[in-house]
Amino acid sequence: MGMDADVRPKLRQLDPVALVLDGKAVIGLKDPLRLSARMLCVTDEAIPVLAMLDGRHSLRDIQELLTRETGQLVMIGDIQAVVDQLDEALLLEGERFRTAYQIRVDDYRKQPFRPCSHAGTSYSADPEALRKELRGFFESDGGPGMPDLFSGQGRPVGLIAPHIDIRAGGRCFARAYHALGAGEPSDLYVILGTGHSGVEGMFTATSLDFQTPLGTVQTDRQMLDLLSQELGKDAASEEILHATEHVIEFQLVFLQFLMSETHRFTVLPILCSLSHHIFGNDGITSGYRERFHDFCAALKEAARKTSKSVCFIASADLDHIGPRYGDRSVPHSGTVRESLAQDEKLLQCLERLDVNAFISQVARDNDSRRVCGFSPITTMLHCMEASEGRILGLDYATVDDKNSFVSFSSMIFH
Repeated sequence: MGMDADVRPKLRQLDPVALVLDGKAVIGLKDPLRLSARMLCVTDEAIPVLAMLDGRHSLRDIQELLTRETGQLVMIGDIQAVVDQLDEALLLEGERFRTAYQIRVDDYRKQPFRPCSHAGTSYSADPEALRKELRGFFESDGGPGMPDLFSGQGRPVGLIAPHIDIRAGGRCFARAYHALGAGEPSDLYVILGTGHSGVEGMFTATSLDFQTPLGTVQTDRQMLDLLSQELGKDAASEEILHATEHVIEFQLVFLQFLMSETHRFTVLPILCSLSHHIFGNDGITSGYRERFHDFCAALKEAARKTSKSVCFIASADLDHIGPRYGDRSVPHSGTVRESLAQDEKLLQCLERLDVNAFISQVARDNDSRRVCGFSPITTMLHCMEASEGRILGLDYATVDDKNSFVSFSSMIFH
C-alpha cells in the first residue's frame, strides 16, 4: 500500500480467535462481515501494533512508542508490513474496505431473501430432522412439553429467549416458546437481537425476508417503512450486519416450528448495539442517550400506527464468564452459582418491569459479567407496553475445556 508514515490507520471492529497454526499459537482476526474469504493470523508480537491502530497514531508515532517501550529500534518498514497485510485483508478502515463493503451490501440487497447461515452447524439443515430436534427440546426431561397452541388467556407482548447455540440452550428456548405459543398469537413479531459485530448507528433493521430449513419468513416491509418514516432516515442502513448474525435466525426457527402451519405472521428483525454507559449523567453520552430514546419512540409509534398486533422478542444471552471471554481465572461450581444468583437479581428487575434498576445492576460492576443481551432487553423494556413479567427459566452452558460458560434465561411478558 505504501502508506505515508504520518497516516493514522484504524483497525475495524474484529473478533480475535486463539488458534494453533503449524504448532504455533496465533491469533486469527475474524471479520464479522466476512468480506475476505481468508482469515488473517498474527503472532503475539503484532499485538502492540494492532493496539495502536486506533486512527490516532501514525506509523511514525507507533515506531517511536514501540522503540521506547522495547528499548530497541523498531523499523517503520516492519510496522508498514503488518499494516499492509491488514489493509489487503480488508481489516482496516479506508478506501479498499469501503469499496469491498459497498459491493457486499449491493450483493446482499439483490438477494431474494437472507439465506440461513447456521443451518447444519447450530441446528439440523434437514427440515424433518430439525422438527424432530426441536420437538425433543420440548418433550425431553426438563422440557415444558408441547404447548396447546393459542389456548391461554391473553396475548403476550414480550418474550426473552436465549441466542446461544440452539443445541446448548434448547430447553430454555423451549420454555420461552411454550409460553409464547400457549398465549394468543400476534400478527407481527419485532425481534430485537444483540448485534455482536457492533452497529454504528446503534440499531439496524433489514428489508430481506429470512430463509430457514422450515421455509421463508416474511419481513414486514410496511412496518419497516413506518419505522423509517418515524426516524426520518433508513432504518435498515446497516442491514449487511444481518447477513451472518445468528440472533434473529434462531428465534425464527422456533416461531416457524410452532406457528407456520396454524398462524400467519410477519417479523421485523432489528440488531441493537448499545452500552450501559449511555445512561449515565455525563454530557459525553447525552447524544447517544438521545439517539436511543429517539429510536425507541419511533419504534413504539410505528407499532401503534400499524394495524397489526405486535409482540417484541429479545434474543438475549446473559453472562459470559471465563478465559474464553478474557477472565484470568478458571470458573468453578461456585463461580456458576454466584453468576446465576446475580442473574436472578437482574431478572427480578425485569419481572418488576423496572428497566432503570436493570440498567443499574449491569452498570454497578461496569458489566464485568458481560451481559451481551443488555441491548435487546433494554430496548424491549423501553418499547413494549407490559403490565407484568414472569421468569420461565435460567440456565447456563459450558463452552470450552476451561469451564468458560454462558448463562441465559427465558421470560414472558403480558
